[in-house]
Amino acid sequence: MKSSMLSPAVALMACLPFAVVPPAAHAAPPPPGGRISLATLREATLDVPPWPTDGLRCPSGRLRFRGGEAPVTPKPVPDGRPPYGEFLTVLSAAHGDIDHDGADETVAVLGCLIEGGSKQIVAYDRDASGAIVSRGRVAATTGEVRDIRDTSVRVDGSGRVTARVADYQRCCADRTPQTWQTRGYALRGGRFTQVSGPARMPLNRRVTAIGLTTGDLVLGPATGGYRYGTLAVTATHRRGAHPGQIVLTFTAPDGLRRAGAAWPRVTTGPGTFSVRVTAPAAGRSATYRFAFRQAAAAPAGELALELATVPAMSQAIPWDGYATARIRPAPASR
Repeated sequence: MKSSMLSPAVALMACLPFAVVPPAAHAAPPPPGGRISLATLREATLDVPPWPTDGLRCPSGRLRFRGGEAPVTPKPVPDGRPPYGEFLTVLSAAHGDIDHDGADETVAVLGCLIEGGSKQIVAYDRDASGAIVSRGRVAATTGEVRDIRDTSVRVDGSGRVTARVADYQRCCADRTPQTWQTRGYALRGGRFTQVSGPARMPLNRRVTAIGLTTGDLVLGPATGGYRYGTLAVTATHRRGAHPGQIVLTFTAPDGLRRAGAAWPRVTTGPGTFSVRVTAPAAGRSATYRFAFRQAAAAPAGELALELATVPAMSQAIPWDGYATARIRPAPASR
């Protein structure tokens, strides 16, 4: 009969305690890769923040880009109001770790353009599923900032986004001097705020911001075959260089004529006439009143106005110097 005794080596192993191997520690998942190429952005669905109200009108929200552009449907806009851009496009992209999570994100310059236009810098990342998500707007053309050099955007080692910004946007053959500054922006409390560079633009003596507004030209009851009325036109100096005088140019419909003797000296042109008046004080408004008459049987129409300065200056917001007055008869009295 065979012995049931264990060998010394086996017996020793049987007496040893089992080793407890701790489970392997689970490594934290790496942050999603937010480095998105310009080519990918130009064919992606992107969240576009709302455009500032003092810039061109363009769509916002979740938009599909193809060939670098998203569709824009321009609509008629009254004079003096921001017009629609003709196209919305992705202009450039830069990369860097803006939120200090160890992975790069993407900052893109979007343009809402006609011949000039509006721009904004927007930060993008990818979520855990790989979808492109917005981290918010970094900066935009609004207020004193009227242009962003799209090729200037960078992200430095601290996560700060820097860009070159200007007080005026030139177009075509325009040679108005521009003031350029480098400003830096960083995430603070989940939003981007300016953290470096100048906070204000210096005075540019060739650039002004003067707004022009007007109401309706209301014509009273017919007298001697004509209706008479007075138009109030208000010019407001918002900021920038201050001219000594402004020139108001009127484009009137057929049948509308100047009335009374209170008009300043008038200069006529093809289909227009102009007057030169004292500009509003710096930072203030001034209202000018002009008398008109129109044949009683003439149809309603519109009177267009355009503002220029003496000496000549460029408007920081191009559409600010235009206005249109609707011509209408006064309501019949009961």
